[in-house]
Order: sequence, then C-alpha cells, then structure tokens
Amino acid sequence: MFARFRFLIAFIVLLLTASMACSLFSGGGAPVTDPPSEPQPEPVEPEPPTEEPVPQSSDSTGGFVTFTDQNDLYSIEVPADWTYEQTYDAENNNYYIDTFTSPDGGAVIENIVYDDGKPFTGNQKSKFALYLLNTFYSSTGKEGDIRVSDDRIMKDGSERLTWTSKGGGYSGISFLEIRNNGTTFLFFTVDWGNDVEDVYWDTLDYVINSYQVP
Repeated sequence: MFARFRFLIAFIVLLLTASMACSLFSGGGAPVTDPPSEPQPEPVEPEPPTEEPVPQSSDSTGGFVTFTDQNDLYSIEVPADWTYEQTYDAENNNYYIDTFTSPDGGAVIENIVYDDGKPFTGNQKSKFALYLLNTFYSSTGKEGDIRVSDDRIMKDGSERLTWTSKGGGYSGISFLEIRNNGTTFLFFTVDWGNDVEDVYWDTLDYVINSYQVP
C-alpha cells in the first residue's frame, strides 16, 4: 500500500515537470500580464474647516447688563445669565414686579413698583413695607416668619431693611422709597439662600451699588 502511494506521488511529479517544460519551450498559454490597475481618484485639496462662532456665555461674576425700569424709575446692573420675569396687575394696573433669578434659584433680585394714585402719608410707608415682606417674602405668607434685624435710613433718603426668614432658610435686604409726589412706592430687594450666601454676596452687593436713577 505504501509502495503504491509513493509511485503515485512520483507519477504526479513527473506530469507536472513535463507540463512546465512544454509551456517554457512552446510559449503555450496566454501571456501573463499584470492585472489592470484601478483608476485612482485625483487628489482633492481639503477645504478649510468652517469657522463656527464660539458661543459667548456670561456668568454672575463678570457678565452684567444694564436693566432700566420701564418708567425710568431706576436702573441696575444685573447678571446677564439670570432669568427675567415680570408680574403685573392686569386688572387695575396698580403694580408690576421685575424679578431676576439666578440659574440655580439660589438668589433673587426683585423690584416691586406700586402706584394706585393715592399718596402715602404718615406711617403708611412703613406699614406697607412690612405688608410686602410678610406677603411676598415670608415662607408662610403671613406675619411671624420675617425678622427684621436692621432698619436704617440711607443717604439718598431710602430706607434699608435687613431681614431673615426663620422658616425658609433665606435672608434678604430691601430698600423702600416714595416717588412721584408720594404716590409711587418702590420696594427693591435682593435675597439669597443662607447656605449660598458666600456664593452670591459679591454679585448682589455689586447690583445694590449699581442702583441709580436714570
């Protein structure tokens, strides 16, 4: 069995050798040529990347814009990225409130303008200020939550109230003044969460000092 296997291998080798010899001397078979090369794309110069505008963002530490009251009662510098909202009395047109809120909700800048055409007399100004504090800034919406720790008259004639909400965990400073022959009441307030006072105090102090009458 093994001898026949060796004989078969020798016979195959002999056939291959004879075939190669015939091809070599007779030039038989088609000539071998290199395969056609695939067309190469012409080089294209890369286009320069389109320059997209880099979005500019402002933050509460350096990006401020000027806000002027709609009746030119005051103007302030406010952080450009804070959210603005106005609330107003659509029925009687007696008041409007301009509110600026920090992105995380930790601090607020707000001004209430009230004018029903009647002048404030006597101690009505102080009573109305306490009413606004208890109504808009108390965590309970009623008396007992807001504690005023300092009350002083400023050089410009406005009155400054420093206060804290005992139940809400936040504090604020409010300035009140009367304009337009005593009929227009302005109540300007900045407030902040007690746990983020260090984060926002410099910004709020800058806003307070930027307050001016146009």
